[in-house]
Amino acid sequence: MTDILLSYNEVSSTARKAASGAGLPQGVAEEIGQAAAWLSARGLDAIAVVVRALSGNGPQVILAGLPAIDTLCCGEEPEEAALESMDCSLLLLALAGVAAGNAGLSLAAQREDKTLLPLDAACREPATDRLRLVRHGQGNASEATLSSRPAATSEAAYTAALQLAAKTYVPASDLSRAMGAGAGTTDND
Repeated sequence: MTDILLSYNEVSSTARKAASGAGLPQGVAEEIGQAAAWLSARGLDAIAVVVRALSGNGPQVILAGLPAIDTLCCGEEPEEAALESMDCSLLLLALAGVAAGNAGLSLAAQREDKTLLPLDAACREPATDRLRLVRHGQGNASEATLSSRPAATSEAAYTAALQLAAKTYVPASDLSRAMGAGAGTTDND
């Protein structure tokens, strides 16, 4: 199977468009785009993670998990949050990583034995049915080595993301063109 190399901007915009196509609100789709870039910088196929998370009941799990992540990152009690993970665990970790970075906090994933794992390292751990995040101080405690190039994505994942994104497209018609859709005669790409 062919791997596709994208820029960080392309990873982010592809994930954002796929999330919009899956029916998520624009703000959540933006956050998913940022989370995809976060994952890709850590060497993971972010597009595949996003596509997998957007299947089935994934959008509902994501929408249910975001308030818990936001509460954790705004400093309110409690200092931990349990999230339903299933196929969304990596995306939820990335959403938490982006939110924590924006808030200047350090979050960790808590294992069943109560040991803490930085979010970067938790991305490489197998998923469990529930994901438990814990706030443990200010700043980014992560020591991850970030890649200057995004991780490659598979052709199948990229195609699936584009198919989700296509659900947001307006059908071509004379009316849509008259209202400004399309590139018109100035397209020079």
